[in-house]
Amino acid sequence: MTQSTLNTLAKLNVARHQLGTALDLFIKDRDPIAVQCLACGGSELIEAIASSQSIRTFSTHIMETYPDLDIGKIRRLQRQYWNAFKHLSTRDGLQREDDALLAAFNDTANDAALFVGWWDYFSVTGRLPLPVQVFQLWWFSLNEEKLAPGADLDTIRKLFPQMTSQTRTEQKRRLRRAVEKYRHDKAVLQDRRTEGNPLCFPASVFQRT
Repeated sequence: MTQSTLNTLAKLNVARHQLGTALDLFIKDRDPIAVQCLACGGSELIEAIASSQSIRTFSTHIMETYPDLDIGKIRRLQRQYWNAFKHLSTRDGLQREDDALLAAFNDTANDAALFVGWWDYFSVTGRLPLPVQVFQLWWFSLNEEKLAPGADLDTIRKLFPQMTSQTRTEQKRRLRRAVEKYRHDKAVLQDRRTEGNPLCFPASVFQRT
């Protein structure tokens, strides 16, 4: 996907803009509520796009691996904060009681939302921006138990050593540092699986002359 195609608001591009801006804010340690809303919106849309094209999504992978899981319950848990942020009332018209849920929200809730959304984006496009690739390794460093047997832990641990023992502030600092370190890596940038667009686009992308 080139920058020239991203200024055309097809559904795939809308999902990409949401996911890209969400990750850009996340890496910069900005507004976690905005990150959650953008990440969940983009994730929901890209999953629907993948499903409409019979492409295997992250949810499909989970269901195949754990067929007894209640996918509806999982999605409600994944989107609980997003739903609390965007809805004042229940489907029955009653005001939602979200005070406890809102009080429990923090930036870590964004990790999985971003990971799943970008997983499905790659399933559809076959390409990822370089910062997303770094973010995925960062996520794996915090979730080694979720990796398949035989995964290359050495590479992950070398890039992000002893991550689970670090504070959240330090974990995010290491993510930013790694993104900057590899931002101009020629081998990664020239790989056909690397999308060359920035995460977040300027308003001028949509200006018409």
